[in-house]
Amino acid sequence: MRVVLTVAAAAALWATALAADYGFRVREARLLRQSDAYTLTAEIDYRFSPPVIDALNHGLPVVLTVTTRIRQPHDWLWDTTRWRRTLNFRIQYYPLAKVYRVIDETNRFQRSFAELSAALRALGDLQDIALPVAEEWRLTGSEHYAEVAVDLNIERLPWALRVPAYFSPQWRLHSPKYRWQLND
Repeated sequence: MRVVLTVAAAAALWATALAADYGFRVREARLLRQSDAYTLTAEIDYRFSPPVIDALNHGLPVVLTVTTRIRQPHDWLWDTTRWRRTLNFRIQYYPLAKVYRVIDETNRFQRSFAELSAALRALGDLQDIALPVAEEWRLTGSEHYAEVAVDLNIERLPWALRVPAYFSPQWRLHSPKYRWQLND
């Protein structure tokens, strides 16, 4: 019985160590108000799991969705989302050209990289990305906070990968929400 518990504990530690090797994390983010837009600047760490890297290296596109929200806190029930914008970034490897392409699908901008690590660094370095808002829109009432989170968009995977991706923690990659107080 003791050996079984030791083996189970070792397996749990091994699984935890593997889980720590991949995932997403927003290290820093800020929104600045312009006349008709907020500009988002953020630093995001992307660490893909082995199955995601394998799929990517076989030419399958991977789409990452960055969601930015402005929320109004409430004492009861849920906080209200006052404003929300999403950005989609696609990363894809082209084996014949031996190049990784990072595509900002929202702003229709793309860059190419020879190495995955360089592509992931560029993907995580968001600088002054315009997020439209109505010019007359203003925050009113109590204090507001902003949050940014990123998810691997399983819905944009090829059909053959979607079902396994739904059931595998190695495909359900997302970041915790990064929150900060916002002054309009």
